[in-house]
Amino acid sequence: MNDIDLTSILTHASTSSRGVAKPYLPESPVFASALLTTLPATFGTGNIGRLGVNVVANRLLAAGAEPRYLSATVTIDLDTPQEIIREVALGMRDAAVEAEMEWTTVERAILPVGPANGVSISIFGVGCRMVNVTSRFDCVHPGDALIITGPVGTTGAAVAGDRHGIKLPTQSDGSVLTDVMRSVYVHAPDVPAVYFPFQGLNPALKLLGINAEIDRKKIPCDEAVREACETMGLDPLDLAGADAMLLAVSDKDAERVLEAARRYRAGSSAAIVGRVRDVRETGFQED
Repeated sequence: MNDIDLTSILTHASTSSRGVAKPYLPESPVFASALLTTLPATFGTGNIGRLGVNVVANRLLAAGAEPRYLSATVTIDLDTPQEIIREVALGMRDAAVEAEMEWTTVERAILPVGPANGVSISIFGVGCRMVNVTSRFDCVHPGDALIITGPVGTTGAAVAGDRHGIKLPTQSDGSVLTDVMRSVYVHAPDVPAVYFPFQGLNPALKLLGINAEIDRKKIPCDEAVREACETMGLDPLDLAGADAMLLAVSDKDAERVLEAARRYRAGSSAAIVGRVRDVRETGFQED
């Protein structure tokens, strides 16, 4: 696939070709990025192209921003099959359309000794701020409810499944959560904290310094993912996933936020999964 092919696959899906008005950026735009270098180009039913766009879009949403623009650098090993390159490019294109984002620049590099997994992607996104939220959980209090808006562990389970010869039928490269978070911000604009736990729920809680009482039975998780993790001896809460946001809300607002998240398909499995016990002041410092 030459440079024109790769670029045209993405830029032909720009917002202008879909009749969407060109977005306006305020003086204080919001930025997010994703660097995918260790994941295989394809895994389960997904690929890193779609995953990368979903991660960037969801990180913007977690920061209280409407996703707007994308740019990417795609590095390809010379021996990577053309069908895999095309699948990754189409994944990037389709995810951007779903996220209502527009491609601005796309760079490609083919190397004789390229990424070990065939393709690596660096994606940068820009958004417009909708509300002021925090991902630091500084304003979380003991007793606050923790809400997960969608299934956990799908990406990590699919990657591990491929290594063990287990093919998971579930969507494994994430979902863009624009509709879910728009609804949450409209119905609960003062939600105390929002976090996109791409690396997994347990790692996110540890990183954020949250000591929580979690009801595992209430955590959304696809049955195929649960069964595969049992077979492989893995915990879905430790695995990467790009299908959910982690919200901390006051107990009195929890049901209202939950109802808002469930208005859309991507948030249909949202659930209150536990309560905050306490929060370490230095949650972002490593142990």
